Amino acid sequence: MKRSGLICSLILLLCLVSGCGITKETVPTEDVLGTQVSIILTETALHSTFPPTETLMPSPSSTAVPITETPTLTLTQTSIPTETQDLSDPAILLGSPAWTYDFNSTSSPWDFESEQALFETSDGYLNITSRLNPNWHSWWVSSPRLKDAYLEARIEMDDCGGFDRFGVAVRASTDGEQFYFIGLTCDGRWGFFRMATGVEIIEIHPFNELDTVTEDWTEPHRIGIWMEGSSFKFYIDGNEIGTATDNTLSGEGYTGFLIAYSETPGYTVRVDRLQYWDLP
Repeated sequence: MKRSGLICSLILLLCLVSGCGITKETVPTEDVLGTQVSIILTETALHSTFPPTETLMPSPSSTAVPITETPTLTLTQTSIPTETQDLSDPAILLGSPAWTYDFNSTSSPWDFESEQALFETSDGYLNITSRLNPNWHSWWVSSPRLKDAYLEARIEMDDCGGFDRFGVAVRASTDGEQFYFIGLTCDGRWGFFRMATGVEIIEIHPFNELDTVTEDWTEPHRIGIWMEGSSFKFYIDGNEIGTATDNTLSGEGYTGFLIAYSETPGYTVRVDRLQYWDLP
C-alpha cells in the first residue's frame, strides 16, 4: 500500500512539474474582397445657363380620297399586318441583355446611408433619397465594371420640382472620385458631365430641355447610355436624346447613381431595374 501510494505521489508530482499543455487556436483573418467603391459626398451646385430648345411641330396635311364605283364584288386575300419593331431602340436592336439586376431582394450592392442620402433596396426598388442639405451631391458606385456597352436603368421619381436632379454614373474609378454621369432634372432637362478629382464637375454637354419625353417623371422611364470608346449616345425610352464625346476616362469603370435636391427635401428616385448589353 505504501508503495502504491508512493507511485501515485510520484505521478502527481510529475504532472505538477511538467504542467498542463494548453493549445491556443489562431483565429484566421478573412480578406474581404468588395466591389463597392466608397461614397463621396460633395456640396457643389451646378450653375448653368439653359437655352430653350425649339421643337418643330408637324404641319397638318390632308389627302383627298376619290370615290369610285365598284360594279362587281371581288374577293381579295389580304395579309394581317404585323407590328414593326423599332430597331432604333438599343434594347430591341441588341437583343437579350448580357446582365440584369432587378432589385427584388432585400439588399443590393448600392445600399448606403448617411446624413445626406439614403440608398435602400426595398419593395422591388433601389430607393435613392436626397436629404438634409440642398445641392449636396451624393453617389455610390459598384459592379458591373463597363467600358464599351449599352447601359439602361428603369427609374421613376416622386413628386419633385425645378433643379432636383438624378444621375446614372459610368466608368467610375476605383476610388470613386472620377466618373461620367448623365444628369436629369425634375423640370425636364438633361446634361452629360465628368466628375474629376477634387470634386470638380466638368461640363461635357450642358443641361438642355428634353424634346421628346413625357413630363411625368412619376411614370417609369428607361434611361440609356451607349458607350463606345470616346463616343456616347443617350436615350430615354429608346429614343435618342443627344450625343457627346470625351476621351478622359477611356478604361472600364464602376456603375452607379447620383442624386441631389434643390427644391424638394427628401427627393426620391426609385430604380426598378439595371441592365447592360454587349455591343456588336
